[in-house]
Amino acid sequence: MSTPGRPYDHRLSHHVRRTVVLAGPVVLARLGFMAFTSVDVIVLGRAGAEPLAEYVLGAAVVDGLLATLAGLLMGVPVLAAQADGAGARGGVGRIWRQGVAYGLVVGALLGVLLALCAEPLFLLAGQDPDLAARAATVAAIMALGLPSLAVVLVGATFLEALSRPLPGMLAVLLANLSNLGLNIVLVFGWGPIPALGALGCALATAINALLLAVGISLYVRYGLRDRVHLGLAGDAAAGAPLWSPAPWRGAGRLRGIGYAAGVAQGLEAGSFTVLTLLVGLLGSLALAVHGVMFQFVGLTFMIAFGLATATQVRVGNAVGRRDPRGVALAGWVGLGLSTVVTGAAAVAYLLWPEALLRVFTTDEAVLAAAVPVMLWAALALVCDGGQSVMNHACRGCGDTWTPTGLHVLSYWVVMVPVAALLALPLGQGVSGVFQAIALASVVSMAVLMVRFAVLARRPLAAPPG
Repeated sequence: MSTPGRPYDHRLSHHVRRTVVLAGPVVLARLGFMAFTSVDVIVLGRAGAEPLAEYVLGAAVVDGLLATLAGLLMGVPVLAAQADGAGARGGVGRIWRQGVAYGLVVGALLGVLLALCAEPLFLLAGQDPDLAARAATVAAIMALGLPSLAVVLVGATFLEALSRPLPGMLAVLLANLSNLGLNIVLVFGWGPIPALGALGCALATAINALLLAVGISLYVRYGLRDRVHLGLAGDAAAGAPLWSPAPWRGAGRLRGIGYAAGVAQGLEAGSFTVLTLLVGLLGSLALAVHGVMFQFVGLTFMIAFGLATATQVRVGNAVGRRDPRGVALAGWVGLGLSTVVTGAAAVAYLLWPEALLRVFTTDEAVLAAAVPVMLWAALALVCDGGQSVMNHACRGCGDTWTPTGLHVLSYWVVMVPVAALLALPLGQGVSGVFQAIALASVVSMAVLMVRFAVLARRPLAAPPG
């Protein structure tokens, strides 16, 4: 590990290699998180457009709150990466404990909010009352898993910040196998278990979130060989056992970073929830198409998001060792890698749209409506991945509220109004929604690139202890 004042390897090849090595397991872990939804869509895509539509509508509000939750917990990887880069490894255990305690509380509160407000929100947005009731039940069941998912996010991002993403990746991949099995049983029924349709997918998600949270927490607490040096064997310095009220002490900075990130990611995810509600006004078929198309954008975005996470860690490490050149290289290398990966995926989506769509659904009506949308989805995903990398690079620098304001501009001032105009009055339907996503992603990436360029040129002070 480099320390302040010592030389560091600034060759481009070194930065590319380090980012790819760190991002590889992170990408697989992020794809694993996305695969929970993808498996649900694949299974329900064999059950018909109606159960798929109620799942897509119910999951839309869950995804919005989950993104908010992930943002609120962003202080965990940021502070852990900076502490690791500065050589202050003995304090990272306290960061994990603070994150777990905070995540459980916030996850429970968001879960209650979701269970109470989902159906009124759907009805207020003009959804069909019968569809709204069924989708709200899906959302309420998935809400049970939010506290567990908070603990999973804390554990996974904590390990990634310490450049140890492999355990989290393996845990998520195993959970997906369990999720697939439970989905098949609960959606279609087996023996005495009735066919539950979309409700079965929601229940499988909640069960697997709990199992995953327990597994990853036990690994962080007991599975790391250097857990004593990392402060994971209790807070001896504070004279407190592991789960005393001590995790709340000194957590203000962790929460402060998370407030801005939570608002930013909540605003971004909330804007996509609004898009789903707009599509719901077009009917169940449009919702099914929207849900299938989002798998393509979402799966590729998770690759970019994994690169973004690696970029944030590497930028945070460079900030910790007070290495401005390393900050700039880490950020721009991450953006370049994301552009290459998402660009290759976009080409594949344009060359083989129907063959790829059949992975998610066998419904001919859904397939026919989805193929024309693939062009716009391919264009959207390249810049969407790029804006995520730049956002994380800014946060690795400790930037908080500026990216939040940029999200408001890109997604609420640009994307939502343009999507509403194109999809409804101009008759573009689901294609109009993805045209608006592409435009907003271009705006977001451009302004975040400028912001990171400014941050990368600033002198770096020593991080707080």
